[in-house]
Amino acid sequence: MPRYPETRVLLEQALRHVLSEQEKLLKRDDRAELTPILTPLSQLAIKTSNLLAEGFNRVKVTSHLTNDARKIEKTIDDLSETLWTFIPVSVSAIYERVEKSLTRKEGKRGFVADARAYYHNLRLRLLEQTLGARMLVLNSDLGDESERIWQQFLEQHLGPTFRVLRGGHICDHDGRTSCQIDLIVVAAGAQVFVPGDSDGGKAQVLIDQVISAIMVTSNLTADKLKDDWKKLQSIPVYTQLEKDFGFFKGHPWPLCFFLAAQSEPGEKLKEAWCDLCHQGFIKVIPQFIISLDTGFLYSGATKWPKPRFPSNYIEADHVSVESGIYSGLGLAWLIIQHQGRLAAIRKEALGPVSRFAHLLDEAMVREEGVPPTYSPRFDSMFRQQKIAEIFEWGGVSCHAHNRLPLNCLGKIVEGTTNIFDTYMFRDGTDVEALRSATNFFGYTNHLRWFRYPATIVGGEFLAIEEWIEPTSKTEHRQRIAIFNVITGEEITGSKVESLITLPNSAALAEFRNEEV
Repeated sequence: MPRYPETRVLLEQALRHVLSEQEKLLKRDDRAELTPILTPLSQLAIKTSNLLAEGFNRVKVTSHLTNDARKIEKTIDDLSETLWTFIPVSVSAIYERVEKSLTRKEGKRGFVADARAYYHNLRLRLLEQTLGARMLVLNSDLGDESERIWQQFLEQHLGPTFRVLRGGHICDHDGRTSCQIDLIVVAAGAQVFVPGDSDGGKAQVLIDQVISAIMVTSNLTADKLKDDWKKLQSIPVYTQLEKDFGFFKGHPWPLCFFLAAQSEPGEKLKEAWCDLCHQGFIKVIPQFIISLDTGFLYSGATKWPKPRFPSNYIEADHVSVESGIYSGLGLAWLIIQHQGRLAAIRKEALGPVSRFAHLLDEAMVREEGVPPTYSPRFDSMFRQQKIAEIFEWGGVSCHAHNRLPLNCLGKIVEGTTNIFDTYMFRDGTDVEALRSATNFFGYTNHLRWFRYPATIVGGEFLAIEEWIEPTSKTEHRQRIAIFNVITGEEITGSKVESLITLPNSAALAEFRNEEV
């Protein structure tokens, strides 16, 4: 294992990302010209894969992978400029993140990361155990073994104050009975009927004795989720809940979970979750769906203790999917949900539960606020900003090639934000025709393009580098455009046309005197 356990997960993400970037290039029409990129990308993927296969016992640095990734980006940028085409490939950011992960963070952030790493390793061990059960040939044996593995996991981590029953039914005092539930968790001293009078027998449990109902499967598909979700709707209602525990008003009883070794992608499970809610199957809603190889899901209907984010998720069909290095935290939420429910029932102090839930919240926060594979190389999200007085960068950008980022330019016009009143269009453009065009985004072909963020302000003037026909390898050309930042007018004439490069601020201020 690496000195810092998240390294392995990040390297797995890095490998997938490199292969994804390579696939993106192979789908391009000009792929025959991209061989200088494809070969080193393949080599980087092989080195990453070998590192994953060999283990981390002797690994102290991954800087050689980071350096390779940076060289690849330079090769890409050189080729992009030569071909005069945009090649948006970024691979170094994820390897920089891998390199940072080898060093433990100091203080609280280090402790939070350690907690996240602990549950990540716990998830991997449990996944290996459940996958090992695949050696069983019969589905019934595999299902039985999966339930046993999860039962042992819960017994170990919940402790002696809980009892985990394998297989049974939940009923109320009027005789209404649920479908068969794979695992039923109760307090250690709960009244339970076991007709077979053995730990392996199927239990009958009264609804007021149940803490959680859990459905277990080795492979959770969207169809399997829908079938088991609908079965859970048969759990009888705890009609005396508010009388017995008034503080649980609005909370689910019992807690419900789906646990799986493997599953379809989280987004597919999310889609199935939302479909079920829209179809009205909301009497019983799971607190969490946990897949050891995929991640975990929860919704706005999940109750305390629960993740605080996204804070605007308040409905049952507002579903969040957590994956990657955060996947193991689903197991932590599973455990703390049970501990919180039992502590509330027994009217014990809830502070320890709340503080642990807060720790899990912090462990789920992405420290950079972006995915590990995010790179700022071609990001244009925050370009729209004021330049000088009445000018601003617009909301549309492009790249002529990797080293030539371009953006549209606009005037700040009081009382309107309409692009046809503010953006600068090429000479001869019929703006009114564009305004009423069916294909609204067709206007981008008529914008004037300026190099971002190359601007000079001097005195009352703004100088900016403009590119004409920027995406054409043979027709592109550049010029210097100058605008008055007071009136918004563009300055024209032979003196402007003679400019080859952007003047400095002092020269631009003097330029005004000479021109006027």
